Amino acid sequence: MKNAFVRGALAATLTLVSAGVMAQENGNRDERGGIVRGPYETNRFFDNIFIGIAGGVNVYHGENDSHGGFGKRLAPALDLNVGKWITPAVGVRIGYSGLNAKGWTFGQTAYAKSPVGEGFYREKFGVSYLHGDFMWNLSDAVSGYKQTRTWNFVPFLGAGWARSYGNGTYKNEFALSAGLLNDIRLCDLLDLTLEMRHLFVNQRFDGVARGGRGEGMTSVTVGLSFKLNRRGFRRVKPVAAPDYTPYLTRIDALENARNILEAEKKTLADENARLREREPETVQVASVSATPVALFFRIGQATLDKKELANLDFYVKNALEADREKVFTLCGSADKATGTAAGNQRLSEKRMEYVYKLLVEKYGVAKERLRKVAEGDRNNLFADPELNRAVIIR
Repeated sequence: MKNAFVRGALAATLTLVSAGVMAQENGNRDERGGIVRGPYETNRFFDNIFIGIAGGVNVYHGENDSHGGFGKRLAPALDLNVGKWITPAVGVRIGYSGLNAKGWTFGQTAYAKSPVGEGFYREKFGVSYLHGDFMWNLSDAVSGYKQTRTWNFVPFLGAGWARSYGNGTYKNEFALSAGLLNDIRLCDLLDLTLEMRHLFVNQRFDGVARGGRGEGMTSVTVGLSFKLNRRGFRRVKPVAAPDYTPYLTRIDALENARNILEAEKKTLADENARLREREPETVQVASVSATPVALFFRIGQATLDKKELANLDFYVKNALEADREKVFTLCGSADKATGTAAGNQRLSEKRMEYVYKLLVEKYGVAKERLRKVAEGDRNNLFADPELNRAVIIR
């Protein structure tokens, strides 16, 4: 009878909760209508913490359940727990479950209370189950995470330490549990919980061991779950695929430039080869004709300063030597704005002789290539008197 009850309760809860889950609007689909299931950002240690408190009934399944009515086996239940959602679909919690259990036992046993006839006694004892649970939010796992979903369906498995106690005695046993948690959203901070759990314990848990494969206790509770600190999960934003188009375009441009340079390199190599095989050509050098130059003297002076000597040196090396067949005329002059005609004549002669001597003695110019003329102030070529104090080599 106890197994039939457990199976029936589990099947009913599963059917109701599954229907509720499927009836909800997801609100978490992408632009193509597909369910969004993550990935989600890893939360901090104290994020998505919840504390639950619930009350209800315990139904213990022992050796003599068929002796009395089902209603007389109902006992008060209390659940206290604290947990954390690690991901939208996976969570853990630790808690206390239990309070009292009722039933019947044959003969005077540790937890027997009062006789009911034919050797049977009413049985009542305290139950304490300290456990850890692994929870799986089937709603988020199947339909995708939605923080504002009204109803979440959460199966869980648990294990821990169970203790029965009463009449000055007690039993400690390792226990397993499985159950279904219906989490109904009331607001951001508060959920209503409807939970059914079945506890699996050793045959001797109620103080009687008369064979069999084990005993257990089914609990149905209603309570509240308080959500602390940061609540909910944020989906990791998808990273846009990198656009390599500018780089590929640049690579193509560089490849084209390299191909062009390779072609130009080949063209230059072919041109160099042709030039190396080409016969030498005779180059006709055109004759150079020296242009006139004016060497300027200071007023009343018949010698040149350093600047004019540098001009004469440059002229000799670049003009006179380039035109070796030409006969040059040295024409001395003085400005008519100062001095007398006779004095200017003598000054022009001194200036001309000074330059002539430099050309012959310093630079080794042949005398037959030089013709001397002294014009005094008769043929001033320039409007500025200062410029007529000169020797012009033509």
